[in-house]
Formats: sequence, structure tokens, C-alpha cells
Amino acid sequence: METLTKKSEKFLESLHLYLISSGKKEAEAYEIVEELRDHLTEAEKEGKDVNDIIGQSPKEYMEQVSKEMPFDFRTLISAFTVFLFGTLSYLLLGDIIHGGAQLSLIQIIGYPVLMIVYLLSLTALLRYTALHQFDKRKEYVMIGIFGFLKISLFISVITLDQAIDSPVIVLSPLGNVIAALLTISFFIGASLWAKTWVMIIIALILVTPEILVQILQLSEEASLITKSILIFGALFVYFWTINRRENASKAFSS
Repeated sequence: METLTKKSEKFLESLHLYLISSGKKEAEAYEIVEELRDHLTEAEKEGKDVNDIIGQSPKEYMEQVSKEMPFDFRTLISAFTVFLFGTLSYLLLGDIIHGGAQLSLIQIIGYPVLMIVYLLSLTALLRYTALHQFDKRKEYVMIGIFGFLKISLFISVITLDQAIDSPVIVLSPLGNVIAALLTISFFIGASLWAKTWVMIIIALILVTPEILVQILQLSEEASLITKSILIFGALFVYFWTINRRENASKAFSS
């Protein structure tokens, strides 16, 4: 298998990321990227590069290709639904671990709004990084900053919930058992639907620190700091491991 230059590989990765974050179908995005890969492979044999093939700036090319592709509204709704219920399932499971699930009106309204803002911001971030083709270090820094933004949004909802007295739904012991079974079933079902165990692994990464801080009986502030460090540390190691395996696989196939 012919290998491309780092510049070409980076462009293809950025193009794929931009198309997916723009709501295009995964299969169609993959097909376009692979077709362009073939053209780049032949072009590099003749001493040409990306700019010779696309005939314009990478940013203009990505935007043009995106405009020519249909918007995959169905997949977007499915992904948002999975993300919404996945986040709510995690929050519910966390409350159950803490001793009992309960949701206030502020939380019921605030968390979905928070997730909409989060997804829109994440989409904008991915599109921005794809268009500007930052190196991996800058991408990790931006993702890290964005991660802390997400925590800040959650803290904002929690603070607002504590400041405003609103109706609260409290589950009974039986309700907690049913809720726990439903959340676990959701994670398994979503993983089977997506044909990946990523959701279960992520759920374990998110829930395990909750159990740990309960065992250690830390204060609320110490718990938040400890959970943040453990979660981000575990997520970094997980995605770093995946990235390393992908790089090793590419090196082996080449």
C-alpha cells in the first residue's frame, strides 16, 4: 500500500472530520476521502501535492465539498438522541450511586439545554480545527479547554439548581433499581446499535470515579476536583491508546 506524505494524510483527516461534523453521512464522507486518497497517491508519484489536486485552498475545498453533499438529518437526530439519553443515564446512575436518584425542574430543563449548547459548540470546534488543520498538540489543548468548558456548564446548572427552589422528583427504592437497570440496558443497547463498546467504556470511566469518591467520603469540592482529574486522566489515556493503535495499524499496513 502506497503511503502519503504527512501533509496529505493531515488534509484527508481534516476533510473527514469537517464533513462528519458538518452533518454528512459517514459512508459518503469515507468514500470521498478514499477517492481523494487515490488521486493524491497518483499525484505524489508525479511530484505533485494536495494543492495541485484540489486547485484551491484546503478551507475552500472542504467548504465546497460539504455544500455539494446532502445533510444527514436522520443520523444527526439519532446521534443527538443517543447523546442526550446517554448523558441523562450517566447523571441518573451517578445519583443512584450517591444514594438515590432525584431530579429537580431546573435539572430537567437545564441539562438538555446544556447538551444542546455543548453539541453546537463541539461541532463548531471540530469544524474550526479541521479547517485550520492544527497540529495534534494544539488540537489536544483546544479539546482540553473545551472539556473544562463542559464542566463549567454543568457547575452552572448545579449552582442555579441550588439557588432556585424548584419541584423535585424523588425515586423510590424500587424506582432506583428500575432506573439503574434501564440506564445499564441503554448503555448496552446503544453500544450494540453503534457496533462499538466505546459507550460502555466511557460510562465506566465516568461512573468509577463516582464510586471512588463515595468510598473515600470526600467533601463536595474535593469530590468534584478528584472526579475531574480521574475522568480527564482516564479519557486521555483511553484516546491516546486508541490513537497509538491506529498509528501502529497504519504503519503495519504500509
